[in-house]
Amino acid sequence: MTRYALLLAVLVLAGPGLASEPAGYQPVKIVDFPTAGLYEKSQYGVDMDLYADGGLLAKVGVGLTSFLNFGISYGGVGFIGSGDLDMNPRPEVNIRVRIHNENLTTPAIALGFDSQGHGRYMDKAERYLAKSRGFYGVASKNWELLGPFSLHGGLSYSLENKTDHDPTLFMGFTKSFAGLVELAGEYDFGINDNQGPASLTERHGFLNLSIGWRVREDLSLSLVVRDIATIQKVGVEDARKWNRGIGFSYRARL
Repeated sequence: MTRYALLLAVLVLAGPGLASEPAGYQPVKIVDFPTAGLYEKSQYGVDMDLYADGGLLAKVGVGLTSFLNFGISYGGVGFIGSGDLDMNPRPEVNIRVRIHNENLTTPAIALGFDSQGHGRYMDKAERYLAKSRGFYGVASKNWELLGPFSLHGGLSYSLENKTDHDPTLFMGFTKSFAGLVELAGEYDFGINDNQGPASLTERHGFLNLSIGWRVREDLSLSLVVRDIATIQKVGVEDARKWNRGIGFSYRARL
């Protein structure tokens, strides 16, 4: 089933568009994973993510040129609740370069690097609960289908690979309704997180979903459910399991 889903994504991304011309809607992320979308030149975005264990992650990204974005992020767990505050070991960075613009028949393509994982950072395993993308390539195709609709697919290689050195594949969709409600879903095939003692799940694959509300043109709020399909690894205290979160996203111009 997994290989058929991947094949379908590739065919859709590379095939002809469903509309007469691209919708021109390019979100910069699916739920957590990157798209080939960019902040426009001199545009910036601020994202705040509240997640399990009282976690808080803040991200700032900026469009340096029409084809180059740069961002930085930092956070930790224990901000809410009675436990100790446990900050991530360092700020993380991300950079994205678009190497091909979308047209009627081909998707936009971007290359990038993102060292920010998600969830608690585990010092012994030298990784985040959800590994960072690391180096990646991603393609995005947009259509007008009762509002903007986008499909995304990519390949990534995380540097958090102490025991599992494989790359992984990811895919997802974003859909907007009337510019007010936004749905998104993403799936990581988990190829780089199924070997060795640092593996945190029994099976491949991580599924995240979100539903968002655009409060106004520059501000949106989203509810996120992560790791829906994950089966927890027996006997691993920090194993990945499904969890809920809240996200805030703001965009403006410098």
